[in-house]
Amino acid sequence: MDTLNHPCADLGLELPSLLEWRHHPECQVDHIVLGKGPPGGSWQAMDGNVLTISLSSWMELPGVEFRGGSGPAHSRDGRASVSSVAQYYHDYVHSQTLARFFRNGCVVTSVRPLDISHSQSGDIIDPETGVQYCQPQAMWRVEGFDLENGGPFCYICRRVVLATGAADLPNRLGVPGELANPTWVLHDLRSLEAALDRLVEEEEGDREGVPTEPRCDPVLIVGAGLSAADAVIAARFRSLPILHVFRKKAGALGKQLPENMYPEYHKVHQMMGDGGASYPCYTALAEHRVLEISSDHKVCVVGSDNAVSVHQVSVVAVLIGSRPDLNFLPPGLSLGLRATESVDCRSNPVDVDPYTHRAVRAPPGMYALGPLAGDNFVRFLQGGAVAIASHIHKELHHTAL
Repeated sequence: MDTLNHPCADLGLELPSLLEWRHHPECQVDHIVLGKGPPGGSWQAMDGNVLTISLSSWMELPGVEFRGGSGPAHSRDGRASVSSVAQYYHDYVHSQTLARFFRNGCVVTSVRPLDISHSQSGDIIDPETGVQYCQPQAMWRVEGFDLENGGPFCYICRRVVLATGAADLPNRLGVPGELANPTWVLHDLRSLEAALDRLVEEEEGDREGVPTEPRCDPVLIVGAGLSAADAVIAARFRSLPILHVFRKKAGALGKQLPENMYPEYHKVHQMMGDGGASYPCYTALAEHRVLEISSDHKVCVVGSDNAVSVHQVSVVAVLIGSRPDLNFLPPGLSLGLRATESVDCRSNPVDVDPYTHRAVRAPPGMYALGPLAGDNFVRFLQGGAVAIASHIHKELHHTAL
């Protein structure tokens, strides 16, 4: 699917799609999309100033060019700002007249297979609630509540598509003091940006340029991935001192990204490698890990030589990845490739049939899409959506026959 939609994309070429999309309203399947926020999901919660890793054309959905959206213009070398992507997805739902299928501002609390019996009429009777349903093929009960008024909802359906993404639950260090200081020990970029802005406001004097002497305690950033790099960039942009802790050496951050398109990540990688020689207010603590975070803004870290050091900091940003929140699923339902481990979008995605995206280890009627199925980029998840739609249509056609 991706090869047809983005031919030769991995060779650095931007060629026209080989696919033609046609609307067949007679094939429409009754459905509802449940989400905590507006259309666009986690894109609506990210820092809007950050640039995407993907090219803007890779963010497109069928039928609407990204450059033709109403959001801000795309940025350097074909990459886009997060704010423009969020606006594009919001506008897409409305321009494609899909809004009637979306129920925003709601939380799903339970997704359960329907333990069913049948009445004399053939209708389904839910033994848990005693409610009778005129849907002989229903297999799932989805429950939750509305964020605005707290009102509960319940849907009885034939199929459930899990598409929750990977960003609901930030990974934790699991060290003492990490959760006891939520005002300055943070686990997401948006909260960090707000904290950095407060630090700048508290600082006296001119903030122009790069100071040669730190004017406040450093911002401690933990992690070696792209989110941690974004945090370094954000603190550096505000001319704040940085203490960067990561478990390995400088690693491969940015090595697979062309330097001419991603200069900011290559700069951070250089800083991680030279320990701060290229930026006077940056200190890298490679092969270190955090042992404890004290309420007096002191952080204890240990190096590979077991030497322990204590650092006074202003803010701590723990950016070591995230995982999906699937607590609404039945206990004991192990969906990952490794059934004994919890689902992780990078190391243990949901085990899906590659041709239908049906969850292999789930009862019939459950599918997984996007990061849950290991497709962590927008350009890849469209193939999963087509696989699910195709399978549903084939089943409906078979049932009709």
